[in-house]
Amino acid sequence: MDKILRFLLLLLPLCSCSVKEDRGLCPCELTVRSSELLKTEGNVLVSVIQDGSVVKQGMMSREDFESGNCVLTVPRRPSVVTVFTGITDMNTVSGRRLDILSDHECDELYSCSGLAELSTDTADCVVTPHKNYARLHLTVLGMPANADLRVTGPVKGYDLVSLAPCEGLFLCGPRPDGTAYSWLLRLPRQVDDGLMLEILDPQGDTVGKIGLGQLIAASGYSFEDEDLLDISVTVDLAQSFALVHISGWESDSEFSIDY
Repeated sequence: MDKILRFLLLLLPLCSCSVKEDRGLCPCELTVRSSELLKTEGNVLVSVIQDGSVVKQGMMSREDFESGNCVLTVPRRPSVVTVFTGITDMNTVSGRRLDILSDHECDELYSCSGLAELSTDTADCVVTPHKNYARLHLTVLGMPANADLRVTGPVKGYDLVSLAPCEGLFLCGPRPDGTAYSWLLRLPRQVDDGLMLEILDPQGDTVGKIGLGQLIAASGYSFEDEDLLDISVTVDLAQSFALVHISGWESDSEFSIDY
């Protein structure tokens, strides 16, 4: 035991700063945690940004994050900390983007950023993630026999530094929700009204298109809200009529729209 103790004492100068050194050159142990329990399952991705560049990044389970195990050793400089939670299928690209895979929907993402001064040996950064996806409940009446649906859009992921949507082709077939004529799909935050609903024949060819993004925008829905609300859209192909229902507004408002 005495030999082990002496060995550990010899290692100490190699692992930390001497009291005689400039403490400003020493690293900081940064602990990142949430102000509340996370709302979705999946992994947590934490990035520490200094001068616009990612200097440290870590992916961990929800359980580890909520247990206080998100501790990162970083240079002692003012930093921006970004957090994405609920990651299941999306992929990181070059440590800078979080991308949606082709023919996949958006993960149940919550995200946020916080400032950390990092002027001492240890520091805490407490963040509050916000809902960064919208759940779309889609009902389509008057579908041709054996037809299928596909949703396309201009956003395929998020910037891990700015949290902003990353432009690129989003393409995914919605999931049947177990009831007739109804489907479900998780959408990323949008940058314009470019979402399209495509009607596909049995061979997979497009036989019709509906401006889904324009229908949503006409209802007054905003993809700029800090926490994105869920949307229900009913489309009647025979009548060229749509009904948009926005969950979470004061009266769970519905809007009838001709297209």
